[in-house]
Amino acid sequence: MLGLIPRLGLTPSAVAVLGIMSDLQAPGGRVHRTQYEMARELGVPESAVSRGMKVLVDRHLVIRGGDGRGNSYRLHPFVAKYASQEEMESALRAAAGEVRAGRLPDISAPPHRRRQARPGGTDLVAV
Repeated sequence: MLGLIPRLGLTPSAVAVLGIMSDLQAPGGRVHRTQYEMARELGVPESAVSRGMKVLVDRHLVIRGGDGRGNSYRLHPFVAKYASQEEMESALRAAAGEVRAGRLPDISAPPHRRRQARPGGTDLVAV
């Protein structure tokens, strides 16, 4: 999973929010903090946490629960921590099945976009 993180296109605020959520999570990935509380702990405006959280939710690293107002968050089972090796193995097997069945989104990277060549650019290639 760690090899995928650079390809996820996370913003600096998303990296900060993922870091604090990783530190605060209960075994299984549940995070019992509001965006306001995370912002206070990070020393950033709540709007920065909100922007970072949107990226994390869009990439499915964070799953919102409850009524969608941000009171209930959990890290995707593929990035959550667990109380034991057995709990982790069981959770990962269950999560893989949920992903295959379409009941749990897989972590996703943004689509790769090729940059358009600049008009009048050269065809030089570094060797």
